[in-house]
Amino acid sequence: MFFREKTSKHSKLPILQLVENIHTNNGTRQRIVVSLGTYLNIPKAHQRTVARLVKERLLGQHSFLENETSLMVYVDKVVKKIQTEGKWNSVRSMTEKRPRNASKPGSAPEPQSSPAASPSPPKLTAEVFVDDVQHGYDRELGPLLVGHEFWNRLDFPTILEACGLTPSQITTAELSVLNRLIAQNSEHSIPAWLNTVAAEELLEVNVDQFADDRFYRISDKLLEHQTEIETRLYRREQDLFNLSNSIFLYDLTNTYFEGSAAGNPKAEYNGNQKEKRSDCPQVVVALVVDSEGFIRRHRIFNGKMTDATSLKQIIIHLQKEFQAASMPTLIFDRGVVSKENMELLDSYANGTLKYVIACRPNEESGFIHDFNTQPFCELEDRDADKNKTKTKKHTVEIFLKEQDGMLYLLCKSEGRKAKERAMRNKTEAKLETALTHLSTQIKNGKENDPVKIERRIGRLKERYASVAKYFTMTYTHREFSYSRCPDSSNSGMTFPKRLAKSLQTLKEKADSNAISFPALNKRLASIAAKYPQAYSRLLIHLKEPQLNWETIDEIEEKERNLDGNYLLRTNRRDLQKHQIWHLYMTLTRLENAFRNLKSHLGLRPLYHQHENRVDGHIFISIQAYHLLHAIEYTLRQQGEHSRWATIKRLVSTHRYSTIQLPTVSGKVINIRKPGIVEGIHQEIYQKLGVDYTSLPTKKIFV
Repeated sequence: MFFREKTSKHSKLPILQLVENIHTNNGTRQRIVVSLGTYLNIPKAHQRTVARLVKERLLGQHSFLENETSLMVYVDKVVKKIQTEGKWNSVRSMTEKRPRNASKPGSAPEPQSSPAASPSPPKLTAEVFVDDVQHGYDRELGPLLVGHEFWNRLDFPTILEACGLTPSQITTAELSVLNRLIAQNSEHSIPAWLNTVAAEELLEVNVDQFADDRFYRISDKLLEHQTEIETRLYRREQDLFNLSNSIFLYDLTNTYFEGSAAGNPKAEYNGNQKEKRSDCPQVVVALVVDSEGFIRRHRIFNGKMTDATSLKQIIIHLQKEFQAASMPTLIFDRGVVSKENMELLDSYANGTLKYVIACRPNEESGFIHDFNTQPFCELEDRDADKNKTKTKKHTVEIFLKEQDGMLYLLCKSEGRKAKERAMRNKTEAKLETALTHLSTQIKNGKENDPVKIERRIGRLKERYASVAKYFTMTYTHREFSYSRCPDSSNSGMTFPKRLAKSLQTLKEKADSNAISFPALNKRLASIAAKYPQAYSRLLIHLKEPQLNWETIDEIEEKERNLDGNYLLRTNRRDLQKHQIWHLYMTLTRLENAFRNLKSHLGLRPLYHQHENRVDGHIFISIQAYHLLHAIEYTLRQQGEHSRWATIKRLVSTHRYSTIQLPTVSGKVINIRKPGIVEGIHQEIYQKLGVDYTSLPTKKIFV
């Protein structure tokens, strides 16, 4: 077995081939074992050694050179290529040349089957050395198999083909999206990831041909067709899952950059960073999601875009999409509510734009009397999904009120009340801890400037605004002055000049805040010890600085009475009160979408620095979410409520591997096949409708 290079008119570089000598009736001939193309560049000085190591590896033999890692890298790639694409005679073709029992002299011949019966292929048999059986080249199969199935089920190949992508680009796009679904690597790291999964077996590709530049280019290509892909993809999901167009959810989130992102005009700093990374620039991602959690459309805004200012642009895009149909009902959280947005929503003639929104706290205050006096009724049938296990839920009470042509749903939630009370108590504790720390610093003299102290108090009020409104915080600066006793001037006693000079200097420092209160007190004690008689005839006025705070009980009690209460508003007068509540609670699916994108699909942080790379990265995460949500939605229809992270972990133990079987005849059988499907694998595959019985198996006879 040896390597040779062959030229081709289709390639500028020589093609590397591994060949072996075989004996025929016409003499010795050379037969190609595997063609390695132009991607594997083995130095000529090592080709003979690598060829010998490949043969030993296939025969299951150990070599003294296995510690040469630089050579074993080549050996691993060649052996894997042979086991997947090798042109050696397969075990079946070798065994079919003789009867099954030919190796057993004296055995009875098999009965002849009737002509009508179709002959079944002979079973493969071999005697092997059990102790020498080995396996290796394990590659993760389970998550890739599930992702590949739903890639085809959502009709991604057809959608991308309609956008003008070639088969090679479609395969690259699939690998990029599946990586985001499974591993969340960067484009630079995807080629290394491909060597850990069964992409060659499942997708029939040569992973050595994929470099990171292909994944950067496919990101740009997909971004060019973003609108068409999202439209066709959602249309396919509508057909597949029987989705409705009547309800859309809308909200925003943000994701931050690692680095300055100076080349991205959308990257901006924002103090309202939801991950508390105000030190990093960010971009804002807006999602329009249907009532089942499938993404209809996404937009990327600059980092300073707020929830309230983005609504107009989204409505304009929805109007273009629904020119020939009625607009869906939009559902927002209170972050989108502003005076300008409410005027925008109400400006549509005859209420053509329907909405359900959560009102802001200042609007809730106008319904305090109703919250305290109206007859609320308990909400029943809170579980829309009948397959869910019934668990004890906190009570929710609702009351519907019509006012100014709008419907207002007043809601009281015991669970929300407990949560808001806990949050309020925690925030109060943080505020009091911060005030205690500031007070200690003042007393110890570490904070002496009254202007800086007032600024710090202002920052605390801003940081803990939700509870600071019922706290009074007052700071009294220290006071220092001195004068002579009235009787000392009549006694004719003179004061030492040094004492007068020291007190004057001390007073100037105190007035300019150049000395702390503990230092001032210590200096006065020193002067008193040095001039006891003269100091005893002085009137010293010294008052310690004080920071005091207390709660305003009336305001605090009023705020606590509103805990657990929230107000919903809608212009859909055809809805019953329980329907309004259920529509608003579908926002939890939008929150789940944001959680999946950030925690499981690599939306944060962003390492790209240029605008098109960032937008492409986010779009690939959005496409991976379509796969993830389709998987979870399919499981929910089967009564299974596991998350994708759990499913991925369970099926990741299903792998491809190569088994080496050394036979007594001296030959070695290399079988590459998927592992045994365990019970948990089978259960998940069946619920998802994944075919795990037709996976390719390859056998090499050495």
